[in-house]
Amino acid sequence: MSRRNRGGANTTFVNNVRGPTSALTSFLNERGIRRANPAPAPAPPPQAPTATVGEEEEEEEGEDEEQSSAASSTPPTRTTRLTRGRTIVTTTVATSSRVSRSESAKKDGDNQDVNKEDGGNDDDDGDDDDDDDDEDYKVQRTSVRISIRSTRASSSSAASSSKAAASKADATSSKKRPRKKDSLSDSDNPEDKDFHDITGYVQRSNFSHKGRMPQGSNKIEFCSRCRARFTIRAGTKPAVDEDTGGLLCPTCAGSPSPAPSSDQKARPVKRLRRKIQKVEIENQIPSLQDLCIKKIANCIEDVEAFGDISDISLDKICRIISRNRSLSDETVRLFLDPRHYDMSLYDCTEITPVGFKNIAYLCPKLRSLKLKFCGRINDAVMSLYASHLTQLTSLSLIGPILVTEATYIKFFEAVENGFEKFELKHSARFSLKTLKALCENCPNLTCLRLGDCNMMDDEWIEPIAGLTKLRSLRIRNPGRGRLTTEPVVKLIQAVGSGLEELELKGCVDLEDAILVDAIRPCCVRLERLNIAGCELLTTEAVENLFKDWSTNRGLNYVNLENCILVGDEALKALTSHSAETLETLSIKGLDELTKEALLTIARCENLTTLDASWCRAMDDDVMKEIMDSAPKLMNVDVWGDHRLTECCVSRKGMKIVGREGDYLDLKFI
Repeated sequence: MSRRNRGGANTTFVNNVRGPTSALTSFLNERGIRRANPAPAPAPPPQAPTATVGEEEEEEEGEDEEQSSAASSTPPTRTTRLTRGRTIVTTTVATSSRVSRSESAKKDGDNQDVNKEDGGNDDDDGDDDDDDDDEDYKVQRTSVRISIRSTRASSSSAASSSKAAASKADATSSKKRPRKKDSLSDSDNPEDKDFHDITGYVQRSNFSHKGRMPQGSNKIEFCSRCRARFTIRAGTKPAVDEDTGGLLCPTCAGSPSPAPSSDQKARPVKRLRRKIQKVEIENQIPSLQDLCIKKIANCIEDVEAFGDISDISLDKICRIISRNRSLSDETVRLFLDPRHYDMSLYDCTEITPVGFKNIAYLCPKLRSLKLKFCGRINDAVMSLYASHLTQLTSLSLIGPILVTEATYIKFFEAVENGFEKFELKHSARFSLKTLKALCENCPNLTCLRLGDCNMMDDEWIEPIAGLTKLRSLRIRNPGRGRLTTEPVVKLIQAVGSGLEELELKGCVDLEDAILVDAIRPCCVRLERLNIAGCELLTTEAVENLFKDWSTNRGLNYVNLENCILVGDEALKALTSHSAETLETLSIKGLDELTKEALLTIARCENLTTLDASWCRAMDDDVMKEIMDSAPKLMNVDVWGDHRLTECCVSRKGMKIVGREGDYLDLKFI
């Protein structure tokens, strides 16, 4: 390290680099000369330096005249350099290696002044330097001074030209203000090859709400050739296919969509759907009673007692806190009253066996008890119910995974003849022996519901066939290959005469004989039928069931969900038979139904709930026909019906769930 930089006198920290710097580097840093930008603007053509400004430039001109005689005959060359985003013209002089001793002596004073400004010391020039090195150093310093002088001259000329351009632009803008599309500067012109947008700016999309189609008289249709969805605007006529007579989209027609004429052009109207949504929201303002119930449910941990409250309000509170998983041993005490006869707890996940026992201690008069998700109930609790709940006639357990076979048998032996309803779901320990104990000790059962029992098979059917007083029978999800057709036919022939409700959901191995040989001749009082998931049932079997079924007056509830082999004729026969009585219909997943068959649903004037999800033929015309003919229709599910558009507006109080256009439109609301 040289003596000049010893002690950090001339040390600079550029780009976070520590170390000594030369006199040339220090001089350039003080003058504000930096390296070029990584992405510079396009350079203007070089301009000749103009008249100098200031006393320092006059002195530099005098020195230039003195140095011109020492320069070689080679003319100076100019190069363009970018510094701080500006264009700087640098002039370099090619000098000869022969410089006279007299001329170099004259410049020693100037070099010493420069060294003082740079913070250097005279001691740096030692006696060890050769004469040739001194001459090269002086020539280098001379070229630097010439470069700086030309840089200042070019920067002053660039500043004057920029001021003139700015004044001219102001004069132009004062006359007429351009639009945003036309007010692009030269650097913002995307066609400029030298333009580099390093900011990552992306222009805004041209989409706007004004450009959207008005929903007044426009209509969405589907092309008869490519089945593409297109819009028929007000005052226009789409092309018609000569072969089929259907409508064609602009692509298939070979011409763009015709523009409406000036006299037929519809005014842009407000969206009717938003008005209807606003009305629905205003009509859904909760009552004071509902607000109080929600407030109590949210602060259930701080409530000490409900007092005198109706059973309906109590059930609402129980549903809310069950949904929030707030039903525990402490909160369940609020629902325990010795005067209660019915109790339903919808989520018992947080209730321990102690909480279950409190039900028997505090509510000994219970006749109906329903416990959902009661995974913590055990044998001790069931034994306590058998001894204390002597008036119990109905028991519903969902998820009792800890109760054993022996405890079930003891319970059925305790309740005996007074037991009328038993429901059990998701139990792996309920066996054939337990079922036989139930049927022998409780012959007066009117309702039996068994679902998701892993041990169920064909042998379970024979004990159930002895319950001749059954009015409701539900067998759900026995497992593939566990329940076959022949035993079930015998079961229905034995108990079908008194059945009002029959559910065989998820019995995937049942065949057409169930409908033709069992249900049709025996179930004359049947009102509710659920055969969802029976994949082997065909259109002919369903049609034969409902066609001319004079012994049955009509069904209120029919579920044909995922009966994938059922087609048009089956739905036509169903709607013809139960047109006056049908209230709930589910045809979810029947992809083979056509528009003609769906239109027959309009016969059901008392229909209140419809699930037509994944029925591809459902469109605006069919839905409008059904709504017009069924004034009581309130809930409609149309998931996967892509031909049902937002142009089919629901009426007041009616909910259409799953319509594709509704969820796409949420982006713009």
